[in-house]
Amino acid sequence: MHYRHLFHAGNFADVFKHVLLLGLLQALNRKDKPWCYVDTHAGAGLYNLASNDAMRTGEWQQGIGRLRVEPDTPALVRDYLALVDWDESRPQLGHTRHYPGSPRLAAQVARPGDALLCCESIPAIAEQLRVHVPQARLHLRDGYEAHSLLPPTQKRGLVLIDPPFEARDEWTRMEQLIERVQARFAGAVLAAWYPLKNVHDAARFDRRVVRQTRREALSCQIDVGRGDAGQMHACALLVVNPPFGFAATAEAALRWLSPRLAQSGGVRSEVRPVPVEGARPILPGRASRHC
Repeated sequence: MHYRHLFHAGNFADVFKHVLLLGLLQALNRKDKPWCYVDTHAGAGLYNLASNDAMRTGEWQQGIGRLRVEPDTPALVRDYLALVDWDESRPQLGHTRHYPGSPRLAAQVARPGDALLCCESIPAIAEQLRVHVPQARLHLRDGYEAHSLLPPTQKRGLVLIDPPFEARDEWTRMEQLIERVQARFAGAVLAAWYPLKNVHDAARFDRRVVRQTRREALSCQIDVGRGDAGQMHACALLVVNPPFGFAATAEAALRWLSPRLAQSGGVRSEVRPVPVEGARPILPGRASRHC
């Protein structure tokens, strides 16, 4: 059985990931120079929340289904809700409601001259992606081979590494890919998503990546509290080479989102620098020289 994101589309982890992804892309858009977005595990690009599979789990109801624009909604979250075209004032879920995946979100904010490069290893899913994000350059291959497609002609960009985390060696493969991507695409922002099941494994991964890249990095995390037994309730995004002002923007967005996505007590979120010997600390609003 292959991982099928349709079961989980629009859940709290998707909201967390996509809000931060949008923040990173908006930061890249603040400069006129073109960028390249690379999605190593792209998926289908668009998911029907009225499908039997999505309705069977209903995870979107604890994620995007809880959100609406409020007077104090941060600008980044407002922009995200506009992009996913989510409006709770409409009638309850109908057969036309869809949730966009990461490649489609990137395509929506891309400008002329920007490029999208997507890897998807499952042929049937790749065909869906080709329809949903036709402007992307699609490669039917393992996302951990994405480094072989680099560098792009654009000198700036964002590489999203978002594996399903079903293999035992996922941490190692992610580290290896980050090292190879940096060697070929030095000006890129690197964003690696992972579930927070073992905080010690996660912390070790963060430290190893920062030692390996010698770049500033932010650990963005959310924990919505334990809901149904066995379901993931916490995840993180490690952002290497974060762009100007991203830390403050991400922190404000997660502070607003956390109580609205909470499944039980103990909800928390944080955006913190990952320390590395010899690296300068990340200060609020400080610019990365590559972004």
